Amino acid sequence: MEWLARSAPGPIRLWAARKAADRAMHWAALRGGAEDPYVLARLGLYGLAADRPARDEMTQFGHLLARASRGEHFAADRLTNDQRRLLARTIAPVDADFASRLLPEDAQQARAACLLAMGETITDRGVAGPAGEREAQALRAAIDVRQGDQTAAREAINAMLAIDGVAPILEPSEASFAIGDLASAELGDVEGPLVLVIIPYRNAEDTLGHAVRSILMQSWRNIEVLLVDDRSDDRSAAVARELAEADRRVRLLENSRTPGVYGARNTAIEAATGDYITFLDADDWSPAERIARQMERLGDGAVCIANHIRMDEHGAPVAPRVFPIVRMVPITMLLRRETLLAAGPFEEVPTGADSEMFARLEMLHGKSAVRRDPAVLLVARWRSGSLSDAAEGGMLGAEREAYRADWMFRHAGLKVPGET
Repeated sequence: MEWLARSAPGPIRLWAARKAADRAMHWAALRGGAEDPYVLARLGLYGLAADRPARDEMTQFGHLLARASRGEHFAADRLTNDQRRLLARTIAPVDADFASRLLPEDAQQARAACLLAMGETITDRGVAGPAGEREAQALRAAIDVRQGDQTAAREAINAMLAIDGVAPILEPSEASFAIGDLASAELGDVEGPLVLVIIPYRNAEDTLGHAVRSILMQSWRNIEVLLVDDRSDDRSAAVARELAEADRRVRLLENSRTPGVYGARNTAIEAATGDYITFLDADDWSPAERIARQMERLGDGAVCIANHIRMDEHGAPVAPRVFPIVRMVPITMLLRRETLLAAGPFEEVPTGADSEMFARLEMLHGKSAVRRDPAVLLVARWRSGSLSDAAEGGMLGAEREAYRADWMFRHAGLKVPGET
């Protein structure tokens, strides 16, 4: 596929580029279709897609995706079910109502997620789907929280984890809960090489301890936690010192590079001496099985990533892109330190460098070298109306897309159209 997208004659090259875009192989897709609206839109480069002329049905669909990203409505009577799903996923963050009407009849879970995003109360838990699916249990938990049934919501979250053999993280109770109430029971020790967990923080005095303790509770015992102070002006540094005094596996650093999470991570990578590296944000949480599972899954691969959910202040699983709620996330990257050093440092930009780094690793090592653990091994804090909300599709949406275009074209050895 990659060779065809780069070297085949015109029509075959474009066909291969479109197939590569469907598989998120951006480096190959752009080499064969950098001017094609379908390729650009499938890679999330909607602004560029809208500016390119439509010549066939595929490019016309690329234009529809670009319009959907802006929240525009359009006639959908001639679209296939697969096209409806793609368009609904694209427009859902800005218009969940229209997305729910675009979805085909069999897209029950996605429609339920749209209704929840619209603030609707769902009374039939059956719309979430079969109990043996992670997405179904995440939806059930969100439905239960909306209905005020905290007991059932706790059970659903534990059931979501149990699908992959992860132990319960919430005690049975009728009390309301949030991410700060998540806790793992002590598990049997797992021995192995040193794994470094990098946790940057800035003004995280209320959440840092909970995040760090989730790592110190890991069944994988040979760990070192690198806490990187990114110019905090609250009590975060004092909290970090208390954690380091209580556990010798905690090491304290100060960000010596560009302010921000990626400069802080690069500071820690420069100071790292262990065999493996992974990451956590200062307001997130991981179950005790995370590192042991990912180390086993990594094997001879280049990088391992896992599923995650976001949890709002009421304890409900949510997704800023509306659906699916359970999805893979680059911050769960676990890889050998030498692999990360060979790939180069994180780009020190305001947002989006996780995705760039993961895409860089995929390009360098191939998709077959990426190991994916389907378990939910990270819970991220979600504050409605926060900067993270804006970063997904609000104030920083255009900035993120511009950066995405920049690194995708650089990976392909090309310049973004219009740049000199």
